[in-house]
Amino acid sequence: MDTAPPFRLSDYPVVIGIDFGTTYSGAAYGITTSENEVCDISTWPKQRAYRYPKLYNPETLKLTHWGSAVRAECNKNNLKQQYVLLQQFKLFLDDTLGDVLRVPDGFKVIEIIADYLREFHAHVVSEMRKGFAHQFEGRYRYCLTVPAMWSDRAKQMMREASILAGIIDKDDHHDRLMLISEPEAAAIYCEKACDQFSMEDGDEFMICDAGGGTLDLIVFNVKMDANGNRKFQESAKGMGKSCGSVFIDKKMRKLLKSKLNKVTSGRVPVHALENMMEHFIEKLKPSFDGTEDQYLELPMNAGLTEHTMPSIGLGDGMLRFSLEELKAKVYEPVVKEVLELVHKQKAEVPNLKAIFMVGGFGSSQYLYSRVHEEFDPLNIKVSVRVPRYWYGIDITAPFNELLDPPEYKITNPDGSIRCDHRFSVFVKRGQPLGKNYSRKSLSYYVQLIASNVLIGLDIDKCTSKRYTTYYPRHTACTFYAGNTDDEPRYVVQEGVRKVFDFEIPMPRLPDAMPGDPVELTINMYFGEVELRVEAIIKDKTYQVVCNFNV
Repeated sequence: MDTAPPFRLSDYPVVIGIDFGTTYSGAAYGITTSENEVCDISTWPKQRAYRYPKLYNPETLKLTHWGSAVRAECNKNNLKQQYVLLQQFKLFLDDTLGDVLRVPDGFKVIEIIADYLREFHAHVVSEMRKGFAHQFEGRYRYCLTVPAMWSDRAKQMMREASILAGIIDKDDHHDRLMLISEPEAAAIYCEKACDQFSMEDGDEFMICDAGGGTLDLIVFNVKMDANGNRKFQESAKGMGKSCGSVFIDKKMRKLLKSKLNKVTSGRVPVHALENMMEHFIEKLKPSFDGTEDQYLELPMNAGLTEHTMPSIGLGDGMLRFSLEELKAKVYEPVVKEVLELVHKQKAEVPNLKAIFMVGGFGSSQYLYSRVHEEFDPLNIKVSVRVPRYWYGIDITAPFNELLDPPEYKITNPDGSIRCDHRFSVFVKRGQPLGKNYSRKSLSYYVQLIASNVLIGLDIDKCTSKRYTTYYPRHTACTFYAGNTDDEPRYVVQEGVRKVFDFEIPMPRLPDAMPGDPVELTINMYFGEVELRVEAIIKDKTYQVVCNFNV
């Protein structure tokens, strides 16, 4: 029998990370020849994030629309053709849901997922071609996240779907596609957060990865070697189940229909119902913290704006949901499942010191408050904080001819073409601080694979980023806060405001010549009221402290 040739990393200088989610997916890539730069794919066709829905022709079973194009197609008043709508199909791979979820007749799970991955991958590659990665066309290797709770069969189906999608070839070396568990990817990213809780040898921490459709739990034991280096060892067999935020959506849909049926006798237009659910998912659910009622604005196509029915909270074009019914009928049934599983996992480990909550549902303010309420009395710290703004500084970045206006184009002393006024994000809006969520964990994992440059993000203690400046000029920086739905691209765009200025002086460097590039590290320390900034050049540290009152 022939021996398989060894896998040569040099054959694949680009690492692409794919976070395959239940409601949203994400991607990032890194180049092994670049020291620490990882690029997130942040632009998606006609949408702010890569969403799941797909429409199929029911006769040919061929994919016709995907992503936000599905919503646009379904909302057409003159839509005559009937389609098969598929969404949240990642759940088809959960063996425990076989009696609950049914694959539509004529469809195969592998083909459904392959169709999605094919479109997803094609867009990722098209975005990569706009940057330096175009030099390495086709020389990609991949890491793909999967729930830890999945069976070996489900993981193999993901590999087969990747082959069917054309991402890899069936004859490729097995290691060209790495399947990594979602909580393991998060654990790598949470490593520096161990300092936050003074975790020592023998202490244990739990990753609670609560996503759109799945909940994954895994506990790690902290091991310190003779040199003081920290390593992780899995303490107990991980647990998981399908009980993510999409199940909250299902319960909200049921509650919404029960209210509206009292007014319309079951004749609520499908488009109107979907519009209301979209508003709940995008606006109401992320802001729910368990302290007050919520109100849903009724769309005009619902035909209910003139109706009033106080018994169900209908009036003035709004539908009121009381705090009590939201808790009892929408949130608590799912949250209780999370708490029960966390308690079950905790019972198997003796020295649990912290719980790190990650994932889309993991950043829920209400879920955090319930987990904290449950485990804080047991002296177990729960880590998650959610900022209201995008925070960052102004930098120059590689100029993109397709995206950046020509008036922002500048030339650096080294001859490189850059874009001025770019917003370099230190903290993302709506994402947990001190652990961050799966997209950033994925980027960090890609960075580890691509370069082994370990500049982590531990917001509760310190956020670090590296930049390049040029000798001997001082660096003038401005810190910005962005109140925008999407990540700001420029510091001069609408919704971005200046918070404070600070200057980083250039020390005298005897061996440097004018125009020489100089590496600069900026650290930001976030406190409750103040933000402390320090800059490091050639081991010399400069600090500025300012009030943080945005």
